[in-house]
Amino acid sequence: MSEGALYSVIKFNKDSNRKTAATQQEDVTYSEVKTADPTSPQTVSHCEPAVHINTAVLTREKSGPTSNTYRLAAVCLGLLCALLLTSIIALCVYHTSQSQECSTMERHLKELRANYSNMTEVNKQLQGYYNNVLQKFHYAEKYCPYSPQKRECKPCPQGWEQFNSKCYYFSTEGWHGWEQSRSDCQWYGADLVIVNSIEEQEFISKHTKGHHYWIGLSDSETEGTWLWVDRTPLQKEFWRSGEPDDQGEGWQGGTSRNADCAATDQNDWADLLCSSYQWYICETDALLMSNELSVSTST
Repeated sequence: MSEGALYSVIKFNKDSNRKTAATQQEDVTYSEVKTADPTSPQTVSHCEPAVHINTAVLTREKSGPTSNTYRLAAVCLGLLCALLLTSIIALCVYHTSQSQECSTMERHLKELRANYSNMTEVNKQLQGYYNNVLQKFHYAEKYCPYSPQKRECKPCPQGWEQFNSKCYYFSTEGWHGWEQSRSDCQWYGADLVIVNSIEEQEFISKHTKGHHYWIGLSDSETEGTWLWVDRTPLQKEFWRSGEPDDQGEGWQGGTSRNADCAATDQNDWADLLCSSYQWYICETDALLMSNELSVSTST
């Protein structure tokens, strides 16, 4: 059993036979007192005067509050370090999971974009097929009108006139300006007529006696540069004498400049104000067939 160190207050008794010059106050000293094993004989190793030890006043030295404060601080610091380490580990795990999720989402986004591009291309193809079918249906309705039990196809739509490989529509209802007339022709799937030969002009003249009809010719972009509606330059000309003069008669009378649109009247042309109201001639391709085609349908 190890020995324990005890600190105690030791009071020395005064020797009655001894006289000193010291004061009457009792001297107090501290000495280390060791307790010996009860089984072994007690000895005093110091050659000091015999003293009387009052064991009742021996007490152990208590630990001070500073030691407990340091211990508590160390425990708190350890807990904080553990908490910080746990937080760092949790953040690392969260960051890793978020990075993986972000990578997965980016991969999915790339796949979606690729699928969108593919679907866009497929949609364009389907739209092209649809437009083709719709156009053919329009042609079927236009060139092959339905009659009882059959569809009889003709080179030109009903109400149109054929000349060579072209079909012509001469308006008879409603007068319009040049732009509106062209819009009407485009609504029919055609455009204002382009005259390329004298034979074509003669054919047109047979249907335009007594009236002006808009044709697809104008110099509205550049004065003096006449272009057809397909933007080809004017080659064959059938201008009336003195035309084009860049002058035209207004709807309410009077003469105005900037006559930039051409109209045909019988055998020749004149430039008129594009806003003036005239009839118009539309032109489209004829349905060319080796022989007359009849399509029978069941009722």
